[in-house]
Amino acid sequence: MQITAIRTHLMGIPGPGGFAPARNWIFVEVETDAGITGVGEATTEYHEHAVVAMVEKHFAPLLVGQDPRRITHLWQQMQRLFWWRGGVVASSAVSGIEQALWDITGKALGQPVHQLLGGAVRQRIRLYARHDLGLASFGEEAQAAMQEGFDSFKFGPGQHVHPYDDEVQVDVALATAGEIRNAVGPECDLMIDCGGIFSLQAAHRLVRQLDDLQMFFVEEPVNMDCPEGLIEMRRAFPHIRIAAGERLMTRWGFREWLERQAVNVIQADLCHCGGIAELLRIATCAEVYDVRVAPHNPYGPVALAANAQACACMPNFLILEHCRHRPWFNEVQKFGPQIDDGKVILNDRPGLGIELDWNYVAKHPYQHLSIRSFADSEGAVPLV
Repeated sequence: MQITAIRTHLMGIPGPGGFAPARNWIFVEVETDAGITGVGEATTEYHEHAVVAMVEKHFAPLLVGQDPRRITHLWQQMQRLFWWRGGVVASSAVSGIEQALWDITGKALGQPVHQLLGGAVRQRIRLYARHDLGLASFGEEAQAAMQEGFDSFKFGPGQHVHPYDDEVQVDVALATAGEIRNAVGPECDLMIDCGGIFSLQAAHRLVRQLDDLQMFFVEEPVNMDCPEGLIEMRRAFPHIRIAAGERLMTRWGFREWLERQAVNVIQADLCHCGGIAELLRIATCAEVYDVRVAPHNPYGPVALAANAQACACMPNFLILEHCRHRPWFNEVQKFGPQIDDGKVILNDRPGLGIELDWNYVAKHPYQHLSIRSFADSEGAVPLV
């Protein structure tokens, strides 16, 4: 079997309630001379056209004509043969292609990918929901998620204040967290994604005052450029899970964070970190340090399908992110992951177990995304 073509498909997704653009899903399609086609997802926040070019102009010429079942061998070529390594563009392109190679291999063998990875250690993959329905308040969003069967919910630090002042933002975040906890009661696990926007001092106050609200984990409470701040947060609050890692790529990127015990929870992103097998390698490294894995996954249905295959085989899996993005998430699939009571239910479909409607994809073209905006009272960009 040989690869005959590799192409990408960009699909623009509206934001909560169908308003401002939220994401451009990047689907990767790999064709073979055996008539088997695989699909992967390389969605990024921004840099979409660069990822498309990396897939089609750089990696495709390298891989066409090779056997798609030699997944590790092809991964090593994409990782090592180009002089510059790392970065979200190249790593996302590798990730999307690698998922498609697993999809092809599973279909060729008539097996779901999780069987090829050593078999499942769980039959259900727990998901957490986010505020992505466009409802009037955070509390209503959390209540809606619980009514759908989700028992965990993640939210951000509230509406960003302008000009930016992280101590004021702490007050906004605390009010948001209190509103959500009051709306859902004590039975729902809550997580806050701080997005790395707080100074160490402000983060200390935030986490200390969140203590009574019983956070399942606190994500990126401080700047993510180095692990020092997270190390300090973990030492200061040993009873609270500190989570981070969505902006790290490959096992080499995670090495220092694990060795220095910067986090309790690693949030490796399958669409960026290097793909399915690399996510499992990172998880194995994390298991050595008794660190759990909660993959970052605010993307499309192929990413969910690929994550479900990997998480099913991961002993130290904790929980998986899921953005519902209705109706586009469901309508783009001919079939895909089954979600029941806030969990993905494993099935025996070969490969990743998903097929997309390419005509539907084509009807939703790329949309330019606005970048997040921060400026302090002097007009400078704060150290977010």
